[in-house]
Amino acid sequence: MSGIRATGRLHLGNFLGAVKQFVDYEKEGNLCLYFIADWHTLTTCHDPREISSNIIGVATDYLAAGLNPERSIIYAQSSIPELAELALYLAMFQSKNQLENLPTLKDLVKDKPYISMGHLYYPVLMAADILGPQATIVPVGSDQIPNVELACGLARKFNNLFGHTFVIPQVGLRTVKIPGLSGGKMGKSEQESSIQLDDDLETITDKYLRHGITDPNRKRKKDPGDPKQCLSVYPVHKILYENDSESLQRIEHECRNAERGCQDCKRELARNIDTLMQPFHERKRKLLERQGYVREILHFGGMKAREIVQPTLSSVRKKLGVASS
Repeated sequence: MSGIRATGRLHLGNFLGAVKQFVDYEKEGNLCLYFIADWHTLTTCHDPREISSNIIGVATDYLAAGLNPERSIIYAQSSIPELAELALYLAMFQSKNQLENLPTLKDLVKDKPYISMGHLYYPVLMAADILGPQATIVPVGSDQIPNVELACGLARKFNNLFGHTFVIPQVGLRTVKIPGLSGGKMGKSEQESSIQLDDDLETITDKYLRHGITDPNRKRKKDPGDPKQCLSVYPVHKILYENDSESLQRIEHECRNAERGCQDCKRELARNIDTLMQPFHERKRKLLERQGYVREILHFGGMKAREIVQPTLSSVRKKLGVASS
């Protein structure tokens, strides 16, 4: 079980770091639930038209990336009202001080004029996202691991107090961090430093040539380079060539021996990204003509997810002595 916020178009970091894993988990015969976190999006976006559009956009990208709605349940977070009620019950057992000290909260509110209750409540709602469907594996980026650990802590606390109620989830076995063009984390809000999934070869090449950061000590092509000092180009080569050690060794050798320039490296990377994304682009072109189909998948996905979450909520209500509706 995992999700992505509805804050804009998906980028290469989302694809390689998350959605590609989502597709891989399908192949292992797992029951998979993947959602669009529109409630979580409200912490940073209050434009209803943008959020509504992004829900459909992310769902379309999920499907274009290869998720199979026959094997994965795809839904919008807000279509499961039981999660909000479960989060309320979990909040009764959650320390405010622990929430305030979470690095994920500090990152969420940096440069914000104030911390809203939505910001503070974010990790508790995420715990409900995870514990409600009794998720066993939660593939997330490394920055979200503290939130998964918080969910595990809440599950253990509740289980200790009221008997076994929640499965204790595990973080997905592989987390991949994709650097943005500026060397930091690739983000949706920074389109100039991100490779969008809809970018064509010309756009990808232009972005890397203008913004990609390579070894800062290499001033000229004849100067030897150090791939370890290449912040935004070589790390993506490593991910794309993870099953092709010969090609990766070629890049390292040519860089260290000044046999290739940084622009050569950027152009090769752009071509490889474009090749990787061609199946996505083809599937997305077809899905954009079938947006009613995407909405149907979200509708029925929400119904299926509710059926999974409702028994958990009923059990929690009973153990807390809360009247059932």
